[in-house]
Amino acid sequence: MNLKRKSINQSIMIDNDISEYSEYNNHIKDEFKDANPLISIIIPLYNEENSINNVIRRIPSNLSHEILIIDDGSTDGSIKKVKKIKDKYIKIIKHGHNKGYGAALLTGFNHANGDIIITIDSDGQHNPQEIPRLINPILNKEADMVIGSRYLGKIHYSIPSHIKIGEYFIKKILKIFHNEEIANNQSGFRAFHNSLLTHFKDFYDCGMAFSTELLLKTLELQKKVMEVPISLKPRIYGTSYVNLVRILKKILICITIYGLRRFKISKKFFDKYFSSFLLKK
Repeated sequence: MNLKRKSINQSIMIDNDISEYSEYNNHIKDEFKDANPLISIIIPLYNEENSINNVIRRIPSNLSHEILIIDDGSTDGSIKKVKKIKDKYIKIIKHGHNKGYGAALLTGFNHANGDIIITIDSDGQHNPQEIPRLINPILNKEADMVIGSRYLGKIHYSIPSHIKIGEYFIKKILKIFHNEEIANNQSGFRAFHNSLLTHFKDFYDCGMAFSTELLLKTLELQKKVMEVPISLKPRIYGTSYVNLVRILKKILICITIYGLRRFKISKKFFDKYFSSFLLKK
């Protein structure tokens, strides 16, 4: 891995009263003393006016990074809140209408300049101060993609049973197809090396099933994916826009598509005989 060295002075500071992470942040400096990669932090945003600023403010200030806010058609005051943070390294990119979670990430991928790409949700459930935990395995050449896993870390609320069952099912599918078990396979907190960006095109789904397809595509490329522990807190503000039935259908479609591709069915043949049937709304 040949990581470019870039220097960006980031003026956003972390809350001084979050003592819980003070010792962890001191450790960050040691982890990055021999490497100074540029980190592209992509935050898809849709109607999270009460949480987005806190997410941005808690990004570690000692990392060289750019922040890409992808506004996916918000109708509340989310963007006004972001604009109140006066920092030249925050870039806001707007969709004219709501295109979906995956579409927002793809827009971020197309505008990212970093050596390592981070994606993190805007609802405040993830802790941005844990970003170095995801970056380190990539710097150490232990993984090409790192998933922040609530199952390995601390969960501060009860995960609904249907979500656990769904992720368990996907974990077993990944084990069958690729001999990899990724428990928190729907996590939106992830990191990957920028060399993967050239492969992240032609997705079948740009909605909430995007996380599953991103994993399937990465594993199809025979890249190393690993999980690291993170903490996860309950949503305090806003509303989840997840349609479970629709997501389940799309995830099953993605699994079918990539399963068929495992049997060396050409993309041309698949698109002709399978694609229109499987991808019908």
